[in-house]
Amino acid sequence: MNPSVSRNCFVAVVVAVGSLTAHAAEAAGSLSGQGSTFVANFLDQCKADAVKAGGPSVTYQATGSGAGRNGFIEGTVDFAASDVPFSSAEKSKAAAKPYVYVPLVAGGVAVTYNVPGVTSLTLSGPTLGKIFTGQIVSWNDKVIAAENPGVKLPKLVLRVVVRSDSSGTSNVFSSYLAAASKGVWTKGATSTFPVPPTVGIGQKGSDGVGNYVAGPQGKGSITYAEVSFAKKRKLGIAKIINAAGKAVSPDAKAVTEALNASPIAADNVVTVDPLATAAAAYPIAAIAYLIVPKKTAKADDLKAFGALALGSCQAKAEGIGYAPLPSKVLTKAKAALGTISR
Repeated sequence: MNPSVSRNCFVAVVVAVGSLTAHAAEAAGSLSGQGSTFVANFLDQCKADAVKAGGPSVTYQATGSGAGRNGFIEGTVDFAASDVPFSSAEKSKAAAKPYVYVPLVAGGVAVTYNVPGVTSLTLSGPTLGKIFTGQIVSWNDKVIAAENPGVKLPKLVLRVVVRSDSSGTSNVFSSYLAAASKGVWTKGATSTFPVPPTVGIGQKGSDGVGNYVAGPQGKGSITYAEVSFAKKRKLGIAKIINAAGKAVSPDAKAVTEALNASPIAADNVVTVDPLATAAAAYPIAAIAYLIVPKKTAKADDLKAFGALALGSCQAKAEGIGYAPLPSKVLTKAKAALGTISR
């Protein structure tokens, strides 16, 4: 190789690396966040990647979407993470602090269970409605059996474990029940899930419900949580019968199918239709959002962390139980991130 060309290449590499290092050092502050447990495992990955890249140090409390939104309103954190947008009442409280929703990652809300001997389970919207309202109290109930021919269901008490805190995951799951249970679920969409009488047990956070179902006391129990929590605990994950009549697992491809069939509002919120007729769509899917202030002294740190979450972290999403954002949502998310300033 021509020596002058070699020297020029070396200089170019040194300059590029120096530029990246300077940028990382410039952005390497600290951030505090609070909210969604649904997205906690993904944020743990992004936090670790940020440290390795010399980016900002992030402290995140997985206290539930409702607590996260409240923390943002009260100004106790730099950002919130939530699976649902602000309610009307919350919007009024947050009006003095202009904010933007930045879509972060997608995932399926899995219906997970601990039933000895049962390795395959299929459930419909109406059946889930009966289970989560306490109308079905045994695993060998004829309604469950009819949807699982050939599966030996035990005569075992069915325990329903639900979130006891204000939860975006509860909101997503109850929205699904309201749409797909054919009138069985009458509580509408709610972030505070009603504990079913007699068979119901409340636990705090996705970790709380997951740990209960996976533990020795969880034999015969069922719950709902983001897929990664079920996979970590090696729990059974039910297939859900969608609006096209297909039994679908909450894998990344099926979640993406549901999101591609869903509209994006001007504020970047994606409303997933539980009754979407795409044959491969998983009907209980959601996007988690970062809620960030439009103007903040920590704009550079938020942008640096957000860029990593929307960049290299997306490629790791599927491996830890999530679904990367579809391209149409990712484009909006990056544009929203770009609106943050000091």
